[in-house]
Amino acid sequence: MLVPASTVHLADGPGDWAVVVLAGEVDLGLVPRVREALDLLLAENRRRIVIDLALVSFMDSAGIGVLVYGIRRAEAHPGGALRLAAPSAQVRKLLELTGLADVIPEYADRTAACTVRPV
Repeated sequence: MLVPASTVHLADGPGDWAVVVLAGEVDLGLVPRVREALDLLLAENRRRIVIDLALVSFMDSAGIGVLVYGIRRAEAHPGGALRLAAPSAQVRKLLELTGLADVIPEYADRTAACTVRPV
């Protein structure tokens, strides 16, 4: 079985949302690139960020750490927000075990994450 290369790329979402698309394994090797992407968006005053996890096959504690980093940085700016889109069962379980499922809003897909108003 081929494992997809771990990648990070940026995309525009609807409205003022920016999307960080992650693929493969979100671990210590990928985390610096994720942080760099988040920092770049925030430096460009893109404060509303969705992290699309649909293509993530694995996440470890380093991945959890970068999500905490992202939400703290985004919410430090007025109007800033971080949302997650389409986490796999493994990632969802990790979010639940760490308590992040109660902190970072999760949506079924990227479109919902960019358009659904918070409750």
